[in-house]
Amino acid sequence: MGAGNPVAHHVTNVFVEEIGDDRVHARSKGLGVMADGACGSVTYEDTVIRVGAQWRISHRTVLARKLPLNGLGQG
Repeated sequence: MGAGNPVAHHVTNVFVEEIGDDRVHARSKGLGVMADGACGSVTYEDTVIRVGAQWRISHRTVLARKLPLNGLGQG
């Protein structure tokens, strides 16, 4: 994205749930701040597996939020 990349990206509200031996489901929120001050929000849904002594994301779904909950602020 070059110059279109956010100037900041924060991950917060991390929730981890064990789903099997050496496998967890992780859900978190991402907040991106652009150079012009615009912000964006996403939800990450990850499957994380243990590989040796490390944990690695094996699958990720990114859900972008385009409208506020219940459509508040629309029309």
